[in-house]
Amino acid sequence: MKARRIALAFVSLLLWQEPVRAGVREWQNAGWEKITSEEGITTFRKSFPNSEVKGVGGECIINASIGKILWVLMDNEHKADWVDKFKSTRTVDTPSDLSNIQYAAFKMPFPVADRDFVYRYDFSVDQATNAIIVAVKSVEHPKAPASDTVGVRGEILHGRYVLQAKGPNQTFVKAEYLADPKGILPTWVVNIVQKSWPFKTLAGLRRQVKKPFVKEWDIYTKTLKPKMKVAH
Repeated sequence: MKARRIALAFVSLLLWQEPVRAGVREWQNAGWEKITSEEGITTFRKSFPNSEVKGVGGECIINASIGKILWVLMDNEHKADWVDKFKSTRTVDTPSDLSNIQYAAFKMPFPVADRDFVYRYDFSVDQATNAIIVAVKSVEHPKAPASDTVGVRGEILHGRYVLQAKGPNQTFVKAEYLADPKGILPTWVVNIVQKSWPFKTLAGLRRQVKKPFVKEWDIYTKTLKPKMKVAH
């Protein structure tokens, strides 16, 4: 019996490790370099053409539904609970249920000037993978604060969240960003600071979705969920 239990445990370990290896291979095939793997969160970085700033990304399983994770992403009131260096944020405009314009400002340590961003969220369903895609990119908007209001206006060149249900209350989450904070910061400093972004963001999401006030995002329930092949 003991030998059988050991064998079953070994098989379970292999079955758990294989998706992890497959996930790493998928990132590496797209040109990403693995940085770390800790607490179930694997992080990566990538060099992009015409950019000295490196892109960063990560993936993990979060024990919550897609709807709750999206609610946390859209909840401006409690952003300070989990977003690193958070200062303030607000919704600037909502062109449609599946698109909105956001403003966010971040505190930087002295003597570095604070940074802010104006960016657009676009939500869609990837039918091939049955996943929710949240595309993020900097935009200009007349209702946003002036670019010199906080300090320096940064730019999100590329951003994306991929949310794929693995059960009623379990979601596989991928996040990737290429963001240039602009200003006079040396590139090597920017790359060191942003290297920790994937882990902090995914770990923060994990903590935040456990809060009792978190609920299902109504836009997901009404608009996105019905478009999915299998929705949880």
